[in-house]
Amino acid sequence: MGTFSFFRTLLKKDASSKKSNKSSSKSDTTTPESPSTTSTNTSSFNEYAELGRRYHTRPDASYILPNDDEESDRVHMQHWVVKLAFSGNHDSPVAEMLEAGDNVLDAGCGPATWPLEMAEMYPRSRFYGVDISLVFPTQIKPKNCEFILHNLADPLPYPDNFFCFVHQRLLVMGHLETDWPKIMNEFMRVTKPGGWIECTECTMPDLANPGPKMNIIMHSVNVIAKKKGLNPAVAYELKPLLEGAGAINIVDRKVITPVGHGGKLGELLWEDFYSLFITFRPIVAKSHPELEPPEVYDAFVKDAKAECEEYKTGFIWHRTYGQKPGF
Repeated sequence: MGTFSFFRTLLKKDASSKKSNKSSSKSDTTTPESPSTTSTNTSSFNEYAELGRRYHTRPDASYILPNDDEESDRVHMQHWVVKLAFSGNHDSPVAEMLEAGDNVLDAGCGPATWPLEMAEMYPRSRFYGVDISLVFPTQIKPKNCEFILHNLADPLPYPDNFFCFVHQRLLVMGHLETDWPKIMNEFMRVTKPGGWIECTECTMPDLANPGPKMNIIMHSVNVIAKKKGLNPAVAYELKPLLEGAGAINIVDRKVITPVGHGGKLGELLWEDFYSLFITFRPIVAKSHPELEPPEVYDAFVKDAKAECEEYKTGFIWHRTYGQKPGF
């Protein structure tokens, strides 16, 4: 996992810039209307610690996962999982536009693994990333990348018709159910006519061939997510959400990936799952208090891997993309 340590090192070297987040030099694809990189809400710097993990304290944010180095490492690894599962970084037919040079938004970029890789693949294009936590690089980054702090529940700080491609993935635990339609409308507003919007999410709590232990974990998190106003089933609703925002030529692709079995992809997905769901011990223990002791819960989650191998359990993903009309 040397790649993950490399990105962590970059972020630590970048720590001195966390209070300023100034804009970098512009590429040829930047227009005079291009927004600056100044944070839209510096309250994102507020943090608190719980059970050894760091979280943000923004009252206007629904995101419930940590925002520390360990979580950044997990999200880096998750990038490779999703790329392997879907055999690429995107399904939308945008390669020609990106090769020619255009603007791309990664909404909820996290530590920016996706836009950093895409920026190398398409050096003529400019990649913008927004996230609610300052976990992305601010100075040590390619010249065609620009990142800002921003809560996606708020209007995007970009002009109309600015991006040829808007990309978002795995924010099932990050958006309130009531926020999804307005977020999708914002994606549509900032996308150029003829441009594309693409979202990738996994289903919650549904699994393919789940065993009893995996069902306990997934359903426990599902209950808490609903209580917090999130929409664990949003993967099934991406197509109607895009339709509601006015998209056309919508394509939905369903992929089932092995977890804890089936080779490299299954092992990577299990490592991602384990890292994530260890942080959910207090959530699971609310409905299953016998799992409250850390050592008991850790053993329970590890036993779930053997169960996945026995049942041939898989995660269910949906990648859905659509086009803005008017071209």
